[in-house]
Amino acid sequence: PKRWDVFICHVSEDIEYIQQLKEALVREKIDVFFAKDELSWGCELHRVINDGLRYSKYGLVVLSKQFVEKCSKWTSTELSSLHSKSRLSSQDCILPVLEKGHNRG
Repeated sequence: PKRWDVFICHVSEDIEYIQQLKEALVREKIDVFFAKDELSWGCELHRVINDGLRYSKYGLVVLSKQFVEKCSKWTSTELSSLHSKSRLSSQDCILPVLEKGHNRG
């Protein structure tokens, strides 16, 4: 299976910031699982996301005001999976990133 360095956990409201972050990571030769790039028409959404979580070394959790306020089923499930992965591997694989909304008008 394909492997990534990081899985980006985020809410759709932060997509502009996430896109910039992903591009910066890729410029540094970091393999990034970014759902928007990995999903295709007709794919099994749960399988693709689960593979991204399973086969990424780290989960980059982008904490923003929108992330905390929305707390969607998807992000909650992703966080739970990353937490379980950390516990089972005895290695912290969650990398929090605080997005302060600097680029918002």
